[in-house]
Amino acid sequence: MCDSQNDITTQNHAGACCTGEAQTTSRGRTTDRWLDGSDVLDVPLPADLQSALGRFVGKESVDTLGEWATEIRRLTGGGSIAVEELCHASAETDHWGDVGDERYYFQCFYDAVILAAVEERPVDVHTVSPGGTVVEARAVGSDELSVTPTDAVFSLGIDEHAGERSGGDPTLEDGYAAICPYVRAFPDREAYEQWAADVPAATVALPLAGATDVASALVV
Repeated sequence: MCDSQNDITTQNHAGACCTGEAQTTSRGRTTDRWLDGSDVLDVPLPADLQSALGRFVGKESVDTLGEWATEIRRLTGGGSIAVEELCHASAETDHWGDVGDERYYFQCFYDAVILAAVEERPVDVHTVSPGGTVVEARAVGSDELSVTPTDAVFSLGIDEHAGERSGGDPTLEDGYAAICPYVRAFPDREAYEQWAADVPAATVALPLAGATDVASALVV
């Protein structure tokens, strides 16, 4: 979940999921995808995302968000993710998490959500959407996330050509390049859909308030 414009200094991870309506854009991709509910780890992913994630890790497909979390944990050694394994930035970025009096800058905002699950204490999350809107959240462990704006959503995705570059045997650096640019927060679903129509990736979105489900799968 890293921004390729910044230096990569540590390990990272990511996840992806979706279900729902779809409409075709001028690029020939369906981008109006939406996941909402209590079973996000088990909902089947759309076919193109299943295939793209599968090619990236050398499988025929990755069918659910739960399976994707398992693959990411395999790439990071199989155990719980540690704070130092998050995708920290070497300089200030738009993505940070405040824990008490300490601020962590990240290449990707979602690492601040995962930080709360790792630390098991409150984290104030700050990020800026691709359109320039500030999105903030307060994450408490892996169970609670309050967000501003209340309609905020976040995207998860992977570059369309990630599998070609990884050869099915990805490094963490491959993951940075393929996944991080497509893990973003937005003030609402419409803002996500406008962005998703033009990015070269299979992406999906879900309410930011539900982001702790994904974090839990990566650290438990």
